[in-house]
Amino acid sequence: MKTIGQNIAKYRKDKKITQEALAEICGVSPQAVSKWENDVSCPDVALLKTIARAFGVSVDELLDDGEGPVTKLTENTDTSKKILRIRCIDGGDKLNVNLPFALVELFMSNENLASNISFGKNGDTLKKVDFKQIAEMVSLGVIGKLVEIEGEDGETVEIWVE
Repeated sequence: MKTIGQNIAKYRKDKKITQEALAEICGVSPQAVSKWENDVSCPDVALLKTIARAFGVSVDELLDDGEGPVTKLTENTDTSKKILRIRCIDGGDKLNVNLPFALVELFMSNENLASNISFGKNGDTLKKVDFKQIAEMVSLGVIGKLVEIEGEDGETVEIWVE
């Protein structure tokens, strides 16, 4: 699990910003930045937006602990390089599917394929997902976790795009 301190250190180094320069941007001492990066302390909540902007990332990305994807809008609208990830959980049974988005678009154009997909005790949990709407969001540049559905019998479907 990543910490905010690890994220600050990574983004700072990626942007080639010194601790001193980040301290000046935030109006704190370089020692304070060092303490953040070493997880001795955390930046004040009021500074999170300033820090994120200095690195060109969102506050969500700055706080991301690595446990799951962050949903965000990117400038990349090219769907050919994106991956659709589907996780289905039904009690102890788990199904993970990773598909190139180009294959998903082909799948959506074939009604016979789409109608034969099922998951859950009633077989309808995955059918509740509007893949055409997901494709539209992805073509606009949305990535991250897009859908989470809990079925009547407790089965769960999560869908995200990377």
